[in-house]
Amino acid sequence: MKINLPRQLRSVWSSTRYDSPELTRFARRKAVEEARKGLAAMSILTIVILLIEAMLYVRIVLDPMYLYTCAILVLLSLNMVFAARAVSDPQALHLLGITLLVISGSAFVLLAHYQHVFHPMLFASVAMLFIVIPMMSWGLGEALAVTLLIYTMFTLSTLDAQFNFADQSLWTLQFIMLGASAVSLSLVVRNVRLRKHDVETQFDLVVAHAQITDLSNRDPLTGAWNRRYFDLEFEQYLKQCRENQNQIHFMLLDVDDFKLINDECGHESGDRVLQHIGQAFNSVIDSNGSLVRMGGDEFAVIFADLDPKVIAIRGLKNFCALNAESKYDLVAQASLSIGVASVPPDFEVSYRQLYKQADLALYRAKSLKEASPTPPNIVISVLQDPNDVLNSTQSLWTLPASVDKAAS
Repeated sequence: MKINLPRQLRSVWSSTRYDSPELTRFARRKAVEEARKGLAAMSILTIVILLIEAMLYVRIVLDPMYLYTCAILVLLSLNMVFAARAVSDPQALHLLGITLLVISGSAFVLLAHYQHVFHPMLFASVAMLFIVIPMMSWGLGEALAVTLLIYTMFTLSTLDAQFNFADQSLWTLQFIMLGASAVSLSLVVRNVRLRKHDVETQFDLVVAHAQITDLSNRDPLTGAWNRRYFDLEFEQYLKQCRENQNQIHFMLLDVDDFKLINDECGHESGDRVLQHIGQAFNSVIDSNGSLVRMGGDEFAVIFADLDPKVIAIRGLKNFCALNAESKYDLVAQASLSIGVASVPPDFEVSYRQLYKQADLALYRAKSLKEASPTPPNIVISVLQDPNDVLNSTQSLWTLPASVDKAAS
């Protein structure tokens, strides 16, 4: 099987870059927590290694400078553990990880220069420094950069020394750094692949769950939201409107003489009329509200701060235009009755009271049709006094002045 090396390298070069922009955004949201855990894990592992080294220094009776160095690096690592909780930018967390490694490497270099020799314990420290690199959640590009930075720092420090380190020590140092780098970078590549596979799997599950949730909340015939969605989300929508100081409008509408359309033109024509409601009002409210099929031929349109009369008339015009091409006169002349309940944002009202008030307005609109069959029949009931909420299930919030008989 042919391996596409450039593509393989691109896939592991960054731990947060994907082919899909949506997947990249999803991965970046998770990158902060992964970077925090990685920095904390690397810092804690460094502390453990340094404490073990400190005990060995005491056992071997080395210069106290070794212990001082371990103590300083332990304090730095502890600071990184606490910093990981406070920082919320993944790039900043990666820089903190690089800082910890570079400062630790610099401390080991200074120890070697101080002693004029690379003690075997320093070789072990250098190896441990490279081995903790895969603990961070960075990609191959970042890991390679920090590895080259540490490697170059050690190599140049030995070449520029005012004294000569033993050739055996220098070659041993090179072998340890190159070998540890190869192992660390291999682990980084493996970790990036596993992490990306895990993120892709989680993203697929999130998308699938969202699609299933959307389907369960949608009416399959019209594409409108269903009553289940209304019961679950509308109370939260009311709360959000109050917080944003938005005027709330709840519009109920249904098809006039819908049973007659079904009986004389067939249920297929009736279904087409219902679909036209979805198309007509979704195009009017767009992303500024929600269309809900409450059941049968009754729909609700929930929106904020838009003129309910304008929304009703535009939606009705779209609806009539869609029906006009029907071969059945009943369908071509189909009309809607519309009742609207409007509430100021500072008035407390439950969605059941709002629904009942819109239903009363719709009932009033239906009665207007009997008196004047020319559409549209629209009744808008506006809550002007909070005390009227108590009577909202018995009468309209406003008097006949709220009844709009608008011309098409």
